[in-house]
Amino acid sequence: MIELAPPHESGCEMMKRIAKDLEKEIDRTRKRINELEEKIAALKAQTNPDLKEIQALEKIVEQFRKKLEEDQSSLSTLQDVISENC
Repeated sequence: MIELAPPHESGCEMMKRIAKDLEKEIDRTRKRINELEEKIAALKAQTNPDLKEIQALEKIVEQFRKKLEEDQSSLSTLQDVISENC
């Protein structure tokens, strides 16, 4: 979640704050992916796994992976802009 800008925040300060927020979001997404992958592994280890639940969780993991890739790309671009301009 991106916070509101503090008063008198410079452009560089704003970009650095947004980059930190994005790094936190990337960490949360990675953690969520790991949690879901563990749950999928546990379901697959059961005697009669619920294949529909597994497929649903795998779709969610794929969506999180796409989000992670997009966020990492955005962060990389933002870091480039910061290093060039700040």
